[in-house]
Order: sequence, then C-alpha cells, then structure tokens
Amino acid sequence: MPDLIIIIGPPASGKAAVGLALSQSTGFRFFHNHMTAEPAAALFGWGTEAYGEAADEIRLSLMTRALAQPIMPSIIFTFFWVFDQAKDNCFVAKLVDLFEAKGQRVFFVELIASLETRVAREGTPLRLALKPSKHDVERAKAFHAEADEKYQMNSCNDFPYPARHVVINTENQSPAESAELIIRHFGLSWNA
Repeated sequence: MPDLIIIIGPPASGKAAVGLALSQSTGFRFFHNHMTAEPAAALFGWGTEAYGEAADEIRLSLMTRALAQPIMPSIIFTFFWVFDQAKDNCFVAKLVDLFEAKGQRVFFVELIASLETRVAREGTPLRLALKPSKHDVERAKAFHAEADEKYQMNSCNDFPYPARHVVINTENQSPAESAELIIRHFGLSWNA
C-alpha cells in the first residue's frame, strides 16, 4: 500500500517541478493539484465554494481508490494549502486520516521561494504544460501579489505535523536537487 508525500507551498514555489523530479527518482505516482482543480474550476469557477467542495471530493475519492489497490506505488500529491483557511486544514486532516487509517505514512514537503522568483517562473514550459489556467501569464503573475496579501501560504514555523515535515527553499537549486533532499530527509527508496 502507498505512502503519501504532500508537497505544499505558494503558487510557483516549485511544487509540480519538484514533485515530477521526485517521481522520476522514486517511481512514486505523481498526482498534481491541477489534475483535479482545472476540471472543477471549468464547471464552478475558480475559488467558489462549489469548486472547493468538488475538488476536495474528487481528490479524496481518488486517494481512497488508490489505497484500495493491492499493489500501488507511493503517491506524490501537490496542494496549495492556505493555512488560515479552515476548509484547507480540514481537507489535509481528512487526507492524513485516510492514509493513517490504512497504516500508511504521510510526509510533508513545504516549499518556499520569494515573490520575485515565483513571478519569474510564470510562463515556463512545465507550468504551461501541466496547468491550462496558467496560460494567461500576465494574470498568473498578478495573482502572486494578491495571494501574498490575502493568504498564509507557508506554515511560519507552526506546522501541524512537525515530525513528518521538511522545508525546502527552491530558489537556488534545481527540482532534482530538491528531490534528492526529500529522498535523503525521509529515507525514501524506489517503489515502482
């Protein structure tokens, strides 16, 4: 049965890039946030209550089915966790409970990067390939300042699961280097 690695951080902090690199180094399944966010937003609009409920339901349903498989590699999931929103805290708690109820481990990788770095990453080929909503690059760039003002997107040394948590600054290292740090920190190994 699979363990779960949740990669969190502000938009463009490197969640998808690091998650993909980690997947390539470990054989874990890569399940990034936009795989469920984009369809929910297409139907209900970004940020609406119906969007949030639908995206969370889809994610929990898919994770439940993954846990039911007799042989399943560990899963890397990226998530834009807003720490000062109760609904996000509740979703993460449900996800942790789901995996721990099956005897699986949940690890958290929190990424940090400056606003300037995150804005500069908009429009990169990987972001455009994985995230259709980011094709309006100017709008995506503008969202960073809005999000920084509106949301608490990093834990600020008050993480609810401290024993299974690592913080990585992605500004001056490649996604592959970040993946190697994660592998070493948690003692992960290949499990295709």
